[in-house]
Amino acid sequence: MNGIIVGAGRIGYNLATKLQTDHDITIIDKDIDAYDRASEQLNCYVVHGNGTNTSILEKEDIDKIDFFVAATGNDEVNLLCSVFAKEHEVTTIVSKLNNPDHASIFKKLGISVINPERSIVRYIARMIVRPTAQSLVTIGKGDGEILEVKVKNRSIAGKTVKQIENNTDKFIIISKYIGDDIIIPNNGTILNYDDSVAVLIKRGHLLEIRDYFTEDGFEL
Repeated sequence: MNGIIVGAGRIGYNLATKLQTDHDITIIDKDIDAYDRASEQLNCYVVHGNGTNTSILEKEDIDKIDFFVAATGNDEVNLLCSVFAKEHEVTTIVSKLNNPDHASIFKKLGISVINPERSIVRYIARMIVRPTAQSLVTIGKGDGEILEVKVKNRSIAGKTVKQIENNTDKFIIISKYIGDDIIIPNNGTILNYDDSVAVLIKRGHLLEIRDYFTEDGFEL
């Protein structure tokens, strides 16, 4: 996949390091030291410039990229360039959030944000390579993973948790989200189309269970 990362600081640099082997990455940074470091040490195309400069973004074919990450230390810069990426219909857009007070602004504009206090590099990388997942984290000893996903399979929409799980040992539905509220479901809780849910999945079954919730007509 092709992607643009604005900001070659700690977050942008480490993320590019993680993704550069399998993806074509362009990094944009106006700081000359960050630019020099990325140019010398990363196998990426590095641009010296401001991420809010629309001419730079257009020159780097923002219309053709698969993902866009705004990783600067300035929320205004991250917001502006993310909005530009959204206007150009980039599939996956993730922005670093430096001040939690600004979260509502990003949310209103439909831009996903990550707070640096979380495991940001791994989190963003997994959002890019698994775009149907809003969140994916390894838990315990690595035997299970939590996938947050929207119900898009109409064949399970409208059914109860018990019916959807159907005595399987591959996954457990652990929560349902209504706005900012989290509901801990019981067997009788109904999942509707487009509901957001968190699912605990046994290792090795992630893609299968993801498709079960997101692919219309998919059956286990």
